[in-house]
Amino acid sequence: MRTGMKKGWLLVCLIACLQANAQVVLPLGDTVNHRKTSKRAPEPFMTRQIKHISEFIDRFNKAALLTDGREMALLALFDEDDKRLAQKGRASHPYTNQVNAFIRASDTGTFKISKRGIAHAVIGILMAYKDLQDTLIVHLKKDYTADSAAFWHVVKVDKLKTLAKEKVETRQVADARSEVALPPNSNEVSFLPFLRGLHDYQSLVPFTHCRDCLDDAWWQVENALRDGGLIPQAVVFNRIFLKAANWEIELGEFIREKENSGWLISNITEN
Repeated sequence: MRTGMKKGWLLVCLIACLQANAQVVLPLGDTVNHRKTSKRAPEPFMTRQIKHISEFIDRFNKAALLTDGREMALLALFDEDDKRLAQKGRASHPYTNQVNAFIRASDTGTFKISKRGIAHAVIGILMAYKDLQDTLIVHLKKDYTADSAAFWHVVKVDKLKTLAKEKVETRQVADARSEVALPPNSNEVSFLPFLRGLHDYQSLVPFTHCRDCLDDAWWQVENALRDGGLIPQAVVFNRIFLKAANWEIELGEFIREKENSGWLISNITEN
């Protein structure tokens, strides 16, 4: 009798264990593939948004070659919210005449932007100095190595008002082996690699490959960075400059929810 009861209890325990194992929940990693995921369709305006500089160049060059609709295609590459552009109920501005001259100049069949042409950038970096804040204006140029690799480097910095009373002191500059080539797509991410580099190196030297560029304004900023008094905080604006024939095209990034957004023409200058 006792043997039968003992076997009965064993059977009950075995069944309970099997039921417990059957109720174990699989780890999340094992169940991900069994879930149905739905991709959200992109907003309609995003299909026309110019997300990259290379995309802007492609659209510009295609528009300049059009025989029908060329004017409208080029105008679509300008910031349509620019108050200087002619619109109904708005007074005429000299910039409108300049834009019209620009569009007329494109009627040559050779009016294009080279992807490996001249490119400059002007960025503003918010800096903290003691108890003050100021915007450091940095000028960069895109160049190419012997094996055609593109990179950005600093060619000029504007004077900082907060450093106006600081003495200009030249110090030892490391050799060319310390040079850092900023990635060619740095402009697409508001030059964040440069901002991080200023934090890490506390110096402009690695990013300034031109030793003739080390003027008084450059040295004032360099000394304040080395001493730890000047602290980079954020990139507050980013402008890219391209060339088409004898025109300089300034691009700004306009983040907004409409088709006329992304990298657009914010200004043009005839040289």
